[in-house]
Amino acid sequence: MACSSGGRFAGGRKVAALVELKGAGDISHGFEQLAHVRSQRPEYREMVSSLGKDVPGGPALERAVIVTSGQMTKPERVRLETQYGIRVRVITHSVPTRPVPDLRDEF
Repeated sequence: MACSSGGRFAGGRKVAALVELKGAGDISHGFEQLAHVRSQRPEYREMVSSLGKDVPGGPALERAVIVTSGQMTKPERVRLETQYGIRVRVITHSVPTRPVPDLRDEF
């Protein structure tokens, strides 16, 4: 699990990004882990809160991303988002010769 308090995106707003890397058979566990960090880890909430202080445009945007070599249907993604109460962008990256996705493009 990576948590970035990095740059400014979306019109100058900061983004708190939770990123999970998962193999093909473990995607649903990634949803569970992302939801747990977002709702149960006080240090994450503190970081998001601190990103929004004195920033034009309001509080930081929160984004959750799973990068995986597996495939997921839209109905399965929607079911997991509903089950865990978190919206997740699933990015498939399965070809080693393909460049690693730049997640900044997702925000």
